[in-house]
Amino acid sequence: MDFLEIEDKTEKEIIYNVFNLNDLQKNIFQTLENSTLTVQELTEEVGRSRSTVQRALQDMVEKDLLMREGKTDRTVYYVYTALPIEELREITLKALNSWHQEVKQKLD
Repeated sequence: MDFLEIEDKTEKEIIYNVFNLNDLQKNIFQTLENSTLTVQELTEEVGRSRSTVQRALQDMVEKDLLMREGKTDRTVYYVYTALPIEELREITLKALNSWHQEVKQKLD
């Protein structure tokens, strides 16, 4: 069971595995670690279509891995930022604890 093997994994790799991030989402996350970018800027950075990037962002926002903030400058648009690692640790631990409880209930 590869997903349970953590000996050689970094903290971020563990987080990526817990939240089942695909390669595009990992790339987006790494791009946003020290940046605040719009969908258009991310599209240019990762070299994927706008709709593909938007779907990846939506999934990551739903998993609470990114912050999305509305801005206005003639039109309304959003900027995205990765959560600080401390918050990601907490979210990951909560997700793992919840999963653990569900597994225990199923197996009891």
